[in-house]
Amino acid sequence: YYARSPPLSAQDNDGWRPREHVAFLFSEDDEEFHNLIRNHMVMPFILGDFFPGHGAEVAGGKYFALVKPNADGAPIPNAGGASVDADVRGIVIGSTWRRCGSKLGVDESSLDVADYLLGQYDNFLQFAGQKDGATRCAQIVQLLLANHVDHDASDPLVAVQLDASNAFCSVSRQPQFDVLAGKASRSYDDGRVQVGDELPRPRTLDKYWGYCLSVQGNASTMRFSDNQ
Repeated sequence: YYARSPPLSAQDNDGWRPREHVAFLFSEDDEEFHNLIRNHMVMPFILGDFFPGHGAEVAGGKYFALVKPNADGAPIPNAGGASVDADVRGIVIGSTWRRCGSKLGVDESSLDVADYLLGQYDNFLQFAGQKDGATRCAQIVQLLLANHVDHDASDPLVAVQLDASNAFCSVSRQPQFDVLAGKASRSYDDGRVQVGDELPRPRTLDKYWGYCLSVQGNASTMRFSDNQ
């Protein structure tokens, strides 16, 4: 993870940069030292192994604002006198050790999700993880559209693209914990899923329960800084 991180990525609260600092620590052939980093810096985030009073600090990070122009030109009112043709967005940079844990969870669970979908649907195609997967997906859709005239309107051809994104977290965290637990605590899908129903879930996420609980189950301390 650290070796593949982009150069000069944002520093976390403690000043760590994934590639320049942490990847450098793994450059020497010192397995004992590497295990100390894994066990004492990365694994506590995965297991949620922290002192209870430190939960807000663990869940927080460095918080700052970015001004991004609106792509469609629609004015968005902003407080503080910001221009109406720009969108002010809050960005949080969490601990580099925490981000490593989340990356491990995503990489591991994505294989289970792909296996589940491939086993449930014979027309499911996997593009994630492939080189230039987005282009391949677009080419497949274009091929389907090229033959659209041959399809029966009463049984239309439909292409559904599934993508996972965590650019902005959901307002409600309960669905996430329901998936982790494998059981619905409320109704979903317009009532087709009821309280107590089993939910499909990647079994590899079991080991990341502590991570999600420590990061998503606590109020967080955001450290805001501004150079103006």
